[in-house]
Amino acid sequence: MVNQPKSNSSKKGFWKILIIVLKRHLGLVAIIAAALLLEITSSVMNYINHNIIQDTMERLVEQEMNSIALRIHNQLSKVEVTLDNMAWVVKEDLAKSDSMYVITRRMVENNPAILGGTISFIPNYYPEKGYWFEPFAGRRADGTIESFQLGSASHDYTKSEFFTKPIALGKGHWTEPYLDPDGAKTIVTTYGTPVRDLNGQIVGVVDADLSLGWFEQLMYEEMGYKNTERFLVTGSHHLIAGTEGHMLEDALKLLTAANNKAGYHKVSDEAGEKHHIFFHPVGGKTDWVLISVLDDSEVFGKLSKVRFLLYFVTAIGLLALGFIVYRTSRNLEHLRRAKAEKNRIESELHVASNIQMSMIPKHFPEFPGIDLYASITPAKKVGGDLYDFLLKDDQLYFCIGDVSGKGVPAALLMMATTSQFRTVSKYLSQPEQIMMAINDQIAEGNDTHMFVTMFIGILDLKTGHLAYSCGAHNPPLLIGSTVEDLPVARKLPVGAIKGMKYVLQETQIDPGTTLFLYTDGLTEAMDAANQMFGVERMKEIAKNQFSGGEPSPKALIDRFTEAVDTFVAGAEQSDDLTMMAIKILE
Repeated sequence: MVNQPKSNSSKKGFWKILIIVLKRHLGLVAIIAAALLLEITSSVMNYINHNIIQDTMERLVEQEMNSIALRIHNQLSKVEVTLDNMAWVVKEDLAKSDSMYVITRRMVENNPAILGGTISFIPNYYPEKGYWFEPFAGRRADGTIESFQLGSASHDYTKSEFFTKPIALGKGHWTEPYLDPDGAKTIVTTYGTPVRDLNGQIVGVVDADLSLGWFEQLMYEEMGYKNTERFLVTGSHHLIAGTEGHMLEDALKLLTAANNKAGYHKVSDEAGEKHHIFFHPVGGKTDWVLISVLDDSEVFGKLSKVRFLLYFVTAIGLLALGFIVYRTSRNLEHLRRAKAEKNRIESELHVASNIQMSMIPKHFPEFPGIDLYASITPAKKVGGDLYDFLLKDDQLYFCIGDVSGKGVPAALLMMATTSQFRTVSKYLSQPEQIMMAINDQIAEGNDTHMFVTMFIGILDLKTGHLAYSCGAHNPPLLIGSTVEDLPVARKLPVGAIKGMKYVLQETQIDPGTTLFLYTDGLTEAMDAANQMFGVERMKEIAKNQFSGGEPSPKALIDRFTEAVDTFVAGAEQSDDLTMMAIKILE
């Protein structure tokens, strides 16, 4: 008889006992298993939800800040465009010193966002007005507008940033916030742009004051997290909107250390509390930065409660597990819907772009006596530049324009302007009349305060006679044996003021000469170092191109396109680029 080893008998006995225990305590085992599964699931879901909330928080805050920054930028751009246009108006009326009061008053009346406006002239520019001459118009608390001469020994504007900086820079400038006790009588920031005389010399500055109260109100709109702290600061870290405190100090220290005006950082203060700090540049002609500070406990507080709830309902693990799955599915569905909505918007923008581009001529017929070519390159999916042409009674009617702003609003105004040009040109035969008709149509109910710089010409194909009118657009080039600007009376942009009178101008274009029209997307194209392509570079390329033989309009435009691409070297296109060339054949 052979005896079995005792070890084998012991193993069989252990497994039998374990099976018996498991059967007797199956409910407890199920609870323990469910608790372990719940803990694992809870940990995994906590990690996933943490990442989802983090990503959602970053996207939400970036969207909010981008929306606020865009609204600030749009408001500032409206003021900038208004003052840049007013600088031209002042230039035209420099001979009439008292008309400056009318101009400042009109500027404040027509722009509700502007609290006060001045035209500050260099000392003794008008000897009869004395050393200081600063016509001012300001909006008071009761809505009335007050006009008076502000400059004096006690208000020496010649030492103020809003006067000295635009003159030193030779272009528009936003000031640091300051208290204006004499004019606006509150804390403001001011945009000033130089005023030049007919010789191009700076003779003064036209300024507009914005109250900081508007920025303060805007800071706390669109808040996904109710305890968010927001600040708007200048590049010199002066506070424009928001409340001073330790959070602002911490954010400014981080902004200085990071040496970057855009980004996201997670930090802990001395008490160990975590905060999320976002920076977003306002852009445009300012160095302002928008700052948002979120408390970590508010962002992830709900996640902690969910985790506590899961621990609390361990005894009913399946129910808790189902709850987690439900929450996860809902979050994933939200993400799916957000992605679907994004795809829908992109699809609609694509359709809008196709519709817009369908209104721009892409085929260039052989017109008798001329060679014509044009191109347009939008900076975004939809743009605000336009060109058009049509033939009527052996005369070529043509135009080029640039809508203020970008995106969908600019595209809508572009299409409306193009449609007006085609309609009005059918029954009017003078360019200034066409311009005035389009201006009145656009200015009617123009609540967006958007404008169009525009050039309209009518070329007699038999004689080479050109009649034209300009609404604040860049002067076209006459390219032949020499390269020179076509003289233009620029006036105000189309859509600025209803009833605006535009000027008829005429000239004769010789055979072999090319009329080259363009938008500022050409001359203001920037490389990575923010250097502009410039007018002189454009003229030099035109001279070089002509010196190699009389180029065709297409060859000329292709050369400019190639030159811009080489110059920007991959930098993001900041503005629409549109060109048109008309060559008079011999």
